Amino acid sequence: MEMEPIRPIVVVTGANGFVGSHLIDFLLEKNYEVHAVVRGNANLRWLEGREVRLWKCGLDDAEALRPILRPAHYVYHIAGTVKSRDAEGFRRGNVAPTRNVLEAALGAPDLRRIVVTSSLAAASPSRPGSPVHEAVPSAPLTAYGRSKVEQEQLCHAYMDRLPITIVRPPVVFGERDTEVLLFFKTIRRGLLPMIGFDDKTLSLVYVRDLVRGMEQAATAEIARGETYFLGSEREYTWAELGRAVGAAIGKKAVPLRVPHAVVHIAAALSEFVAGLRREAATLNREKGREMVQPSWACSSAKAQAHFGYREEHSLEENMRRTAEWYRSEKWL
Repeated sequence: MEMEPIRPIVVVTGANGFVGSHLIDFLLEKNYEVHAVVRGNANLRWLEGREVRLWKCGLDDAEALRPILRPAHYVYHIAGTVKSRDAEGFRRGNVAPTRNVLEAALGAPDLRRIVVTSSLAAASPSRPGSPVHEAVPSAPLTAYGRSKVEQEQLCHAYMDRLPITIVRPPVVFGERDTEVLLFFKTIRRGLLPMIGFDDKTLSLVYVRDLVRGMEQAATAEIARGETYFLGSEREYTWAELGRAVGAAIGKKAVPLRVPHAVVHIAAALSEFVAGLRREAATLNREKGREMVQPSWACSSAKAQAHFGYREEHSLEENMRRTAEWYRSEKWL
């Protein structure tokens, strides 16, 4: 009978980022031997002092990656691009690196799983009370979402040769995150922005729940060749999110309704100004289309059934933990 290695070897891409660094922490707690592939100029703030072998080669060369991945038992491919001026930029940032990782993994003798991180953006918007599930056809609204679909299609093309699992997180929040931090700051100012005049809903996931679910997906035999949403166990309205954040920071916010037309105008102006500066716009017309949808919610029932994925704490508790960390770092 094959002996289980004392410390299985794990390779993580995007390890210096928000999700990647939390995954590194979790894997070290679970006593894996962790290797991190980063760019040469990467900010390594969240990896300082960790017992991690760094490889500063980036993901542009499959041959450079091959000796790094060859001894691996598990690979977590998280690195990607979330902001670009055009569709080609998303393909370069999300599809091409994935191809290099998969090519480099071919022939790795002890490889048990590659977990590739996609996104809810690869699926489709939904209706409140009817979250999407894995069998719902992909209908992304943005170039980013389309690049994640292309990434997933590429993974399927390798599944006859590699043990791949795809995970699709919704909005991720928690310590070290800078995106949801903006929502906290807005609530602190006493305002709860709500787009449109209907009760929009969404799924989201606390980063520690996400990385635990990713490790569960990597080690569950049933998950090979499968795709999973890893999100909250229920969908939330923006009012509920506002109350949870308000409770975490001791602030009650007043709802501020923003008509859809204002969102579209602001998105077009933001895209125009970014174009003049030759920069990628955080808010563009495609992002505006996403923002006015009635719901971005997903069901995690498949992950619950296959490997017991669950949220460890309530939304309120996770928001409290996040707020405490923001305050400790003087971010809030």
